Amino acid sequence: MIYAQFFAQFQMAEENVPLSQDQIRSDMVTKLLSYMIYHRGKNTSVQELAEVLWPDDRSDNPAGALKNLMYRLRNILKKTWGDRNFVITGKGSYQWNPELPVGVDAEEFEKLCTEAREESDPEQKILKEKKAVALYKGRFLPEFSDEYWIMSLSVYYHSLFLSVVKELATLLEAENQFEEMERICRKAIEMDSLDEELHCCLLRAYIGGNKQSLAAEHYRETVELLYDNLGVRPSEDLQEIYDEMMKQLHDQEADLNVIQEELREAKEKRGAFYCEYGVFKKTYELEVRRAGRIGMSIYLSIITLHTEAKLEKGSVEYLSVMSGGMDQMQAVLLNSLRSGDVVTRYSTSQFLVMLPGCQYENARMVLDRINYNFYSIKKHAKVRIQYSLDELNLD
Repeated sequence: MIYAQFFAQFQMAEENVPLSQDQIRSDMVTKLLSYMIYHRGKNTSVQELAEVLWPDDRSDNPAGALKNLMYRLRNILKKTWGDRNFVITGKGSYQWNPELPVGVDAEEFEKLCTEAREESDPEQKILKEKKAVALYKGRFLPEFSDEYWIMSLSVYYHSLFLSVVKELATLLEAENQFEEMERICRKAIEMDSLDEELHCCLLRAYIGGNKQSLAAEHYRETVELLYDNLGVRPSEDLQEIYDEMMKQLHDQEADLNVIQEELREAKEKRGAFYCEYGVFKKTYELEVRRAGRIGMSIYLSIITLHTEAKLEKGSVEYLSVMSGGMDQMQAVLLNSLRSGDVVTRYSTSQFLVMLPGCQYENARMVLDRINYNFYSIKKHAKVRIQYSLDELNLD
């Protein structure tokens, strides 16, 4: 049987004789072959193939151009696998020869997913889902992702893959197979790094495998990734996993010296305290309680960055400019604030700053200093800043 791979890249093989895109050396012939193979169960009209290959009517004579392409395709197939009738010509149509069976990775993948969904035995379910995940090597025909017939299939198979991975991760977690769970989640994240649920699954795998340090590091990386690419804060699910991880990390430690050493900041870091939003919220609650008890004032400031040029929000250029500006602003904040001040990234373009034990005049001076320091940078990012200040109502 001839076998065709559509995931990650298009290639075919019969026994040990491969046929790759490099061997075909023509995108148009590759598109024609991949379409014929995927729709091999039907007679495909010349008009349909012409619309697939030249959707914008760029060919003056699509029937003639298709005939030439088909001639080239037949020659390539014959040189690779011998003189056989691979493509049958009908009346105004073409079809892959049904007497030459072809196995397709995408179809096998979908079949395994369906069987796993209907499987009641957990072991068999895990086995089939593992096979399905192993088959998915990447997006469906990624080099031709802008072709209209490929777009919907790519989205469909990728969604199916993500769904299977998440279900498989849950099953592996129940079976305490954390190493396998970690491996599968890491593979999925390589293919879709912005799916937050996958990061949650990987964190649970780390925690279950007693890799709390790796989990903490991955959590920080994920928070930065979500801010930089989507401009969103971590979800409650992600923060809850982080809280659980920290509880386990500190579980049953009785030696105060060990605890103090762990709590002590490395090298007595100077400047403001920078933390992710979940830690900021906890610190905020603590400071409000303390301030209410001793009558201390606390000021909260939000600093917002705007691009100087008119860029579409969410575009690649916008995110690139904003990321550079946020990096510069973070450095300015950490070097311009006191060691007791607290900073967090609130969104893709905003920071929150908490100034405990500070009077209004001093707080204004601090923000003016931040503003001056930011614009004093020789090559500051192409952004402008805006900030507001308010005293916390401790009631």
